[in-house]
Amino acid sequence: GTCKCSQKLLAEIISVFNQEEKDVVEKAGFGSLLKLKDIEIRRELCKEIADNFYLDKEEFNIQENKVKISIKDVDHILGLPSQGDEIKEPPKKHVPGLFYKYTWNDSTKIHSSELREYLSKNKTYGDDFIRIFVLYTIGFYLCPTLQPYVKSDYLGLVEEIDNIKNLNWSSLVLNFLIRSIREYKEVKAANLKGNLVLLQESRAVVQPTKMSCLRRRTHI
Repeated sequence: GTCKCSQKLLAEIISVFNQEEKDVVEKAGFGSLLKLKDIEIRRELCKEIADNFYLDKEEFNIQENKVKISIKDVDHILGLPSQGDEIKEPPKKHVPGLFYKYTWNDSTKIHSSELREYLSKNKTYGDDFIRIFVLYTIGFYLCPTLQPYVKSDYLGLVEEIDNIKNLNWSSLVLNFLIRSIREYKEVKAANLKGNLVLLQESRAVVQPTKMSCLRRRTHI
């Protein structure tokens, strides 16, 4: 399968949010996502960048320069919260109340399509709205895989609504991408997982003068 990462789809969903929903997203620390551009992901370019990744030092060879992407770079490119403890991987905390609530008809998986349908049709902006928004964003943008569902491992990150904004989301995105590239290279996978927008735009890290305009490339 192909990585489900799609800035375009996420931007389309956000474009129909009312002001109350946008305010809730902003309050949760994801205000930068309200300004996403419709960016085309050049998958072959992403593979080329990943092919030039050194597993031992976790560095990229970009234009003959050795580049190590930092959490600060992720913050700069994507505008995600980057304070607090680094998140190496999701907490894998079992949250049965939320799991059974968000699996709906299936009862075994949190399907991205059902999360998307909820966001498209529901006009409330309570706890369920922001949890479902963050889960969908994880599955389709922050830490996308080749599968059409979001792992329940992430439920622990959205359990406490008021704490969502305090989490180091930039580190989660970066660590997931690095693990995905490692897996891609070690098992010679056909496709990449992870935030491919970050990987695609990482080329500009080579030239610090371009870093100031990176957010403008990915956001309105």
